Amino acid sequence: MSWPSNAKKRDAKSDPIYHNRLINTAAKKETAKSDPIYHNRLINTAAKKETAKSDSIDYKRFINSSSNKRTAKYKSLNNKRFINSSSNKRTAKYKSLNNKRFINTAAKKTAAVSDPLKHKGLINIAPKERIAKRTAKSDPIYNNRLVNMLVNRILKHGKKSLAYRILYRAMRKIQQKTEKNPLVVLRQAIRGVTPKVTVKARRKSGSTYQVPIKIRSTKAKVLAIRWLLGASRKRPGRNMDLKLSYELLNAAKKQGSAIRKKEETHRMAEANRAFAHYR
Repeated sequence: MSWPSNAKKRDAKSDPIYHNRLINTAAKKETAKSDPIYHNRLINTAAKKETAKSDSIDYKRFINSSSNKRTAKYKSLNNKRFINSSSNKRTAKYKSLNNKRFINTAAKKTAAVSDPLKHKGLINIAPKERIAKRTAKSDPIYNNRLVNMLVNRILKHGKKSLAYRILYRAMRKIQQKTEKNPLVVLRQAIRGVTPKVTVKARRKSGSTYQVPIKIRSTKAKVLAIRWLLGASRKRPGRNMDLKLSYELLNAAKKQGSAIRKKEETHRMAEANRAFAHYR
């Protein structure tokens, strides 16, 4: 057994590279013996290499885990990039919209300054301001707004000329019967039917209450006209101008179904006075 070792020594002396390797291994062995920590590390690495070679499944798991870590890292980076790009797109979109709005408002302002009519219109139609309601027009014959309101509520299917004809005939019949100004009779009739209070259904904790409410003069007038026309339509006969003239005459005398409707509403409001706080 001594013969191969002597041959190696002879080869080492003749080959300087091999000689250096032998010297390094010998130095490592000496340091490993003197330093126990380094010795243990060498043993552990050697053992790991052997187990990895012997157990191919563990070796594959080790490779897969490292590759998974790398892919997870790349995925997180890509996800961050995607989120940033989408947010950048959104911000760019909003910026462009805001820019367009700003340009449009600036153009409107300049146009308003140059055009005095537009400027006045912009000042008048300011935000959070009430726009004045349109007043009712007057009719061509009597030049009265009340007559025009009545015509607009008689009107059906856009036949305004027919509505005018019905009302003017009714007014003519009233004049023939009473020998008074028909406008006076009309005003008396509407004043007699106009309610002061009305009831409105309010739902409170699962129950419905009829709550009495005070109404404005314009709304009360609209209700009176509606009741008068409803009562005249319910009357027997086919001639609408005749039925309307009779209903207006009865209302002026505090009679008829329209007056009964007003009294019924007032009675209901009085009966439900206890629920007035549910407004």
